[in-house]
Amino acid sequence: MRRWSFWLWLAALAVPVSVLISLQIDLSAGPSIGGGGYDLGPFIYSWLLMLTTGTWTVCTFIAALAYRDKETGKKALILTAIGCLTFLIALQVYGRNLS
Repeated sequence: MRRWSFWLWLAALAVPVSVLISLQIDLSAGPSIGGGGYDLGPFIYSWLLMLTTGTWTVCTFIAALAYRDKETGKKALILTAIGCLTFLIALQVYGRNLS
């Protein structure tokens, strides 16, 4: 794994996660559009966040198993650990929105 590919993998996680987290920040105190009294945004964005981090983590784990070079596999396992940590933190913070 080249040095730039490690950062490319991290960017592939950081960009969608930051977008999905920023979409969940509610800056308006007014009611939602449509007058239904409920907003599905946090529910959908939380599920997308969990699916994105989970899929990314599985992909990095498969990549770690596929690499033949030990150093490259170790870097991919570090990426897998970062993905697991991100998934667990997101689950802790946004888990209440999943049901």
